[in-house]
Amino acid sequence: MKELVPYLQDATAVAFVALGVVTALTWLRRRDRSLAFLALAIILLSAVSGLGRLQAHISIMLPFLGPIELLAFVGTAYALLLYRNSLIPLPRRWHAAALVSLVAASVLIVAALALSLNRVLLTVIAVGFVLVWSACVAEPALRFWLAARRLPAVQAWRLRSLSLGFGGIVAVLLFAVSVGLLVRQPVIQVVVEVVVLAIIPLLYASFSPPAWLRRQWRAEEEEGLRGFMEDLLVSEDRDALASRAVEWAMRLVGGGSAVLFDASGKPTTSRGLEAAQVAAIGVDAAGLDEGLN
Repeated sequence: MKELVPYLQDATAVAFVALGVVTALTWLRRRDRSLAFLALAIILLSAVSGLGRLQAHISIMLPFLGPIELLAFVGTAYALLLYRNSLIPLPRRWHAAALVSLVAASVLIVAALALSLNRVLLTVIAVGFVLVWSACVAEPALRFWLAARRLPAVQAWRLRSLSLGFGGIVAVLLFAVSVGLLVRQPVIQVVVEVVVLAIIPLLYASFSPPAWLRRQWRAEEEEGLRGFMEDLLVSEDRDALASRAVEWAMRLVGGGSAVLFDASGKPTTSRGLEAAQVAAIGVDAAGLDEGLN
């Protein structure tokens, strides 16, 4: 069992690095501003995992790895908090409190290491740092889970996956802090690594779920879609049908907003968009070719 631990740790690091690379490439290809902070949080978390195992495979000591890992670790929490703020606005005082807490905890742990404080003080400061980080991550994770109850299936499952992913990271950290020396037991380490490996697909699904997974998530809504398609054949209320069409389009693709244009390019109905945004989309849509783009 003990021999298995390093392989699992390497597998976890490689999987996280792969997740970070795929996330970065996906975002660069799509340039979706609404997912920028989420992409940053996942990429920074991947960097923490990858750099954490790098030192174990090189013979020389790299003193700059520690500060980089710390910055990436803190950046993960703050980026997730910013993503939460973009979806569910965070009061300014709480935003400021979270930022100050993260900075203060980071400065304390850097100072403790630089001053070579005794083990007890260093442990207390490290535990405080983990608790601050966990609070800044757990709060958005909880908010995402609660917000998912009011969203269409695809959007809801993306938020649930994100909540479970980062919530799982927090749970692993708190477990490690609470059991202390038991984490060094091979069996416990194997369980922890397996749990972390299971978290990686959740994070990927929250950022860019594949088409087959989207279909699975929206399977329960297929019956409602069939009912809407039947109404298209018999209903004469074009405005109501247009509104429902936009609603179903948002549900099926997990979008937060949508607009419907008629054959002449005039917007007929929209959801979640301001007039200026609709006009901008109309200009962009006018340059598209007919058919799929």
